[in-house]
Amino acid sequence: MTMNKMPESTNIMVVDDTPANLKLLQEMLQAKGYLVLTFPRGASALKAAAKNPPDLILLDINMPDMNGFEVCERLKADEVLKDIPVIFISALTETADKVKAFAVGGVDYVTKPFQFDEVNARVETHLRLRRQQLELQALNELKNHFLGMAAHDLRTPLCGIMGISELLANQLSPLPAEKQFRFFEMLLASSRFMAGIVNDLLDVSAIESGHLTIERRMVDITVPIKQSVEINEMFASPKNISIAINCQEQLPQVYADINRIEQVINNLLSNAIKYSQPGTDITVRLRHENNEVIISVADQGPGIPEKEQHKLFHAFGKTSVQPASKEDRSTGLGLLIVKKIMEAHEGRLWLYSEAGNGSEFFFSLPVTP
Repeated sequence: MTMNKMPESTNIMVVDDTPANLKLLQEMLQAKGYLVLTFPRGASALKAAAKNPPDLILLDINMPDMNGFEVCERLKADEVLKDIPVIFISALTETADKVKAFAVGGVDYVTKPFQFDEVNARVETHLRLRRQQLELQALNELKNHFLGMAAHDLRTPLCGIMGISELLANQLSPLPAEKQFRFFEMLLASSRFMAGIVNDLLDVSAIESGHLTIERRMVDITVPIKQSVEINEMFASPKNISIAINCQEQLPQVYADINRIEQVINNLLSNAIKYSQPGTDITVRLRHENNEVIISVADQGPGIPEKEQHKLFHAFGKTSVQPASKEDRSTGLGLLIVKKIMEAHEGRLWLYSEAGNGSEFFFSLPVTP
């Protein structure tokens, strides 16, 4: 999106005690697609900003009730409003006035009489900078969330591994073989979960930094499907869950990264096993439709309530649906990774799920580059 075509939600506040200036700036900014609020007094502008913070403020200095310097100082003292960029527009041309404008928190200074092209260029620049600042803040918050979640999720299995290892080191001989086997199972499960967290975090890191590598070529999609099913049957077997492949026709090759697609299938099958009760069935379906091959993974699990499905495919997007076993845990990152891999393939990703009637996750891959 270019900055001269801002979305309608972009709010600009203009504060000036000269009606002609207000009218001129309002008309010109509205012509650029901005929502413009005008105020002839500083006090009324502050009240309005507190109720509905704008994205940027154009602020005059010489006003009767409260000068622009005071208005800016109050904005910068407010925790909610302090980051709103303020551009001063004033007839004052002395260097001291310009220095004071920056000292109280202004980001730019335009002298009157102004040229609108100059005003617009400065508005676009500071809106772009503000947007980048917000994006960086969001990424920083996400990073902190990742670190917090990773530390929390890694600590529990790590403590379990340490505790069981200590117990085995001290009591290995007296312990019955059956109990030893159970302890080793617990160690393996905890180690696998920790490795999953690390792999997911590395993949998300690569995705967020734009370094997700996709090496596509024409491939037989049944190859990674069969490999993934074979691997996941080992995890499904202890729960007496069967995995079947349903493909009733000869499929054309697809344009895909075979390793990444195997990662997608593994993730969907792992989730299906995790949320399925013992003795149920999982079905992998493949079909050719138009110019794409559609693959789906269907389970007989609890299903996902429709009102919660929007949480999926986002970082840590967990729903109220719990895994069938307390030993099964999720990082909440797997479906986000699946989504990003499919976006990189220019494919589609969707699901059909009904509470109490299982879930079926679909994705599609193009037949031609």
